[in-house]
Amino acid sequence: MTLSWYSRLAWWLRRPPALLVAKADDVPARDALKRGEAVLVCSGRTSKWLSFPCPCGCGVPYLLSLSLARRPRWSVSTDWLARPTVTPSVRRLDGCRSHFWITSGEIRWCSDSGAAADS
Repeated sequence: MTLSWYSRLAWWLRRPPALLVAKADDVPARDALKRGEAVLVCSGRTSKWLSFPCPCGCGVPYLLSLSLARRPRWSVSTDWLARPTVTPSVRRLDGCRSHFWITSGEIRWCSDSGAAADS
């Protein structure tokens, strides 16, 4: 039995994403970050930072710069369900050494996640 396109869409929309975006005026405190929530820090219409806890569960907060004047920098877009897509990938060079992509709110782990970074 093949599912109709409507049934497949309904199934896809029910999947809980790993991250959803909420907006704020200031960078949240470390203990204010909730698992599954990414905070987009804005000043007016300008997005400045994206903050979220490490998806591996270690709890270390990420603070990604979205400013064109800073390096490194990332870009973030959200769909109509507030699911973020972040480019390029996010990589931690110490601690848990997580390396992942965020696409439509889903975490896609890279094969080198958890491995020591090459020098």
